[in-house]
Amino acid sequence: MASVTAALQPLLLLATARASSGLWGSRTSQPACVDIPRNVSLCHGVGYRRMRLPNLLEHDSLQEVAQQAASWTPLLNVDCHPDTRLFLCSLFSPVCLDRAIYPCRSLCDQVRRGCEGIMQKFGYPWPDMFRCDHFPVDNDMCIGPQAKRPGLSVGPILHEDLCRSM
Repeated sequence: MASVTAALQPLLLLATARASSGLWGSRTSQPACVDIPRNVSLCHGVGYRRMRLPNLLEHDSLQEVAQQAASWTPLLNVDCHPDTRLFLCSLFSPVCLDRAIYPCRSLCDQVRRGCEGIMQKFGYPWPDMFRCDHFPVDNDMCIGPQAKRPGLSVGPILHEDLCRSM
């Protein structure tokens, strides 16, 4: 358990540092399509290779994306929910399309239910920047849960061929 505590420690720092940044802030600059950097290992193998920058957490540079995303990699190691990577990458390295595609509220809720308890057990609250009520109710224009449930087979929702330059 001590290794889990050490692994989750960067999360509190990130949550505190980014709590004041707005997930829903206004931007005047147009987003760009860029390759997901190699040092953003959190989002490799998520189903696409190009991301929108600034991202949905208002990170303006690839350096900032890499630094902030790295803080969340330990959460994957505790295997709290199978869609944790999908949820985090939809925010840190969102797929590059004509408009921003947010995670659906149900995806956030499921990941929160799976991970929040383990985070709280080690003194880390679910951060305000991931408040599920800020995400859209499930529809065709948000990223829903992908974890297989009994009797349901869901393939990847996003594909590299959907990504195009802006």
